[in-house]
This record gives sequence, structure tokens and C-alpha cells, in this order.
Amino acid sequence: MPLLSGLAAGVVILGIIAAILLRTSARLPLGKFFAASSLLVAVLAVVLAGKGIAGLQEAGWVHSSPVAFPRIDILGIRPTLQTLLAQLTVVVAVAIAFMVNTRSTAPTAKGDV
Repeated sequence: MPLLSGLAAGVVILGIIAAILLRTSARLPLGKFFAASSLLVAVLAVVLAGKGIAGLQEAGWVHSSPVAFPRIDILGIRPTLQTLLAQLTVVVAVAIAFMVNTRSTAPTAKGDV
């Protein structure tokens, strides 16, 4: 029963949010909205990469090589080489995706096909 009531509450809340967005979408700056949500997803990817590797290290599935670096739990940053490399990989992937996205949306010169 709790599962069904949670599902019903989720559907009702989603319906309310959809109705609000449909009424206000003409005034909503979609570019800024998606830019902000993309930034949030990128930050979450970095945090989850760090926490995921840390979890694998705690389970003994991934070796842990400590390094001199501060531990920032809220960002998933742990002072191990493996977590920092995983997070750096995600940051590089996000930066490349951002550059590709901005290059593909840049206006083309007249005469380019």
C-alpha cells in the first residue's frame, strides 16, 4: 500500500508541475534553464564518480592509493589517486562535450553549407 500511495503522490505532484510549466513556459527562458540543469548534471556526475569509486574501494574491488589532497565529502572528493582520476576523467569529458556543443551551435558563415 505505501508503494501505491507514493506512486499516486508522485503522479499528482508531476501533474501539478506540468500544469505550472505549461502555463508559464512562454515566459521561461529555456536556454538558461537547460544550461543550469546541464551544469547541475555535470556536477552530480563528478560527485557520483568519486563516491562510486570510493564505494568500490571500501568493498575491496578497487585498489586505494592515498595522495596528499583534501577530502571534501559533499563533492565526493576523496584523497585517493583512483577517485581523483575518475573525477578528472568526468570533468574532461564534460569539458569536451561542452566545447563540441558550443561549436556545433555556433552560427555558420554565409555561403557555408
